[in-house]
Amino acid sequence: MLVLVVLVAGLSTAASAQSPCDYMIENCNTKSTGASVEVSGTIPGGRDTTGGGGERGGNARDPGAAAPDADDECVGALCYRIPITYEVGILRPTLTDVASFAPADLGLTDEPDGVGIVGMPVNFVVTATSHEQTGELFDLPVTVRFTPDSVVFVYGDGATRTAADGGRSLSALGLPQFSATPTSHAYAARGTYTASALVRYAAEVDFGSGWVPVPGLLAIPTANATIDVLEARTALVDRTCIEDPAGVGC
Repeated sequence: MLVLVVLVAGLSTAASAQSPCDYMIENCNTKSTGASVEVSGTIPGGRDTTGGGGERGGNARDPGAAAPDADDECVGALCYRIPITYEVGILRPTLTDVASFAPADLGLTDEPDGVGIVGMPVNFVVTATSHEQTGELFDLPVTVRFTPDSVVFVYGDGATRTAADGGRSLSALGLPQFSATPTSHAYAARGTYTASALVRYAAEVDFGSGWVPVPGLLAIPTANATIDVLEARTALVDRTCIEDPAGVGC
């Protein structure tokens, strides 16, 4: 929770120690609880004052004495209490507020590149990482951090999958082509499909006093990937396609 306190009117203690004003406030104290502000002061003679509106106090030697007229030298010296008002606001940034700080959209990688076989897994990868950006929010300097929370893969044939991360390449996993992974998908029919993904980020803001989470997740779509899914057929032949390019299945 971020608390913003705005001082609308002041409490003056500008008079010098040599001021002749016995009713001068020498000490002014404020304390914020996050939801309210307490204001107190002390005048010569040990008498306390409390915050809020109020009238100008009397003489410390004669508490019942009237406050000075407008042309009194003490009025010009600002050595009496002035009403004070605080406005306390709690800053609660939303995803809409921080959307302009969000990372750019990412690409979607498919393996093998652009090609699939009916019934065999196509691996999909999104390389999503944490992102920080500085700027201004509510006219205050701020740093906004986005951390990938999950990735929703949309495979283009009506199937989707939500993964904890963007997955890894087959080479990074040490697997051969058409191996199943936590982010792969096998298409049931031949055709051309357009796949995509949504990277969901958790956002935090720091106005200089520590990280504060922003409620919700910000979903940023990736670029699309087009996959041509083909059928694999097996036939017994006496020569390879290199030896007989016009042979069955070549």
